[in-house]
Order: sequence, then structure tokens, then C-alpha cells
Amino acid sequence: MLTLTDCLHFSGITEAELALVAHHEHLPPLVALEKAHAFLQRDWGEPALRQMVLDEVRAALLSEDPERARAMLEQLQKTFTDHPGGIDRRIPMPSKNSP
Repeated sequence: MLTLTDCLHFSGITEAELALVAHHEHLPPLVALEKAHAFLQRDWGEPALRQMVLDEVRAALLSEDPERARAMLEQLQKTFTDHPGGIDRRIPMPSKNSP
């Protein structure tokens, strides 16, 4: 039988990333793991993960929780290092006909 730890190793995300996605999306860990693994397979997955971390930084700052904000800023730095690529689907792509 596979454990959550086994699934983490197959997914390519860390425990910290899993906890972040689960918290951000209000999902149980196994469902969050499946969701994170699925979206990281897409071009927009890495920017989406970075945005989730930014959302958590903002939430910690708004709730005046400096320890959580510091932890999320550290996670943000790690996320930018570990997941630098992708295409942010919120930013319109230039048309092929533009100069």
C-alpha cells in the first residue's frame, strides 16, 4: 500500500509545498497532492504555485502573524528557486501579428 510519503516522492513536490497547497485550497493532504502534481505538469503550474505562496504571505501579513509571514517568505524564495519556469496564464501573450 502506498503512503502519503510514497506519493510525495513520486509527485516531485515537497512536504512544505504540499502543506501550502492543502492550506491554500482548503483540501485534505492527499487531494492537495494530486492537485499540485497535476497542475505542475501544466505550463502554468509553476506560476500558480508561486502565486499560492504569495497569497499565503499576504494572508499572514494581513493577520499580523510575522512568524508565518517570515516562513512564507522563506518558502517563496525556495519556490522561486525550485520552480522558476512556466507561463503565467494571467498575463496575455502577445499576438503573433504584433511587431
